[in-house]
Amino acid sequence: MEERDQVFREQLVQLIEALHGEDGKRKGLRNRIGAIAMRMARDAGARDWADLKQRADGPTYDSMLRLFQRESAAARQANDERVVRAMEVLAISLIARRQTQADLMPGVAFLDDFIERSERAAKRAGTQILDVPGRGAN
Repeated sequence: MEERDQVFREQLVQLIEALHGEDGKRKGLRNRIGAIAMRMARDAGARDWADLKQRADGPTYDSMLRLFQRESAAARQANDERVVRAMEVLAISLIARRQTQADLMPGVAFLDDFIERSERAAKRAGTQILDVPGRGAN
C-alpha cells in the first residue's frame, strides 16, 4: 500500500507542476478536460465532476478507472495527446478522493479547482464530446 501511495504522490506532484506550467495554459486541454468531466457527470446524473467523484461508490470508482485506462489507450493509439492528458487529470482527481495525507491536500484542492474551472470554460465555449473520448471526439 505504501508503494502505491508513493507512486500516486509522484504522479500528483508531476501533474500539478505541469498544470502550473504550459499544460495549464493550453485552452484546448482545459476545454477537453471540462467537456469530458461534464459529460461523465451528466451521464451519471451528477451535478458536476466534484459531485460525481464524491458519490462514486466502490464499483463506480473501479469502473471509472477502467474507463480512463481504456479511453487513454485508445487516445494514445489515435495520437490524441489532449485526451490522454485529460484522462490522466481526471483519473488522478478521482484517486485523490481516497488520499488522506495532509501534505497532499493543497495539490488535490488545486486539481479540483482546475477541473471546476475547466468545466466552466468548456461550458462557456460550448465544447462538447460527441463521441467516445479518444475516438474522433471534438
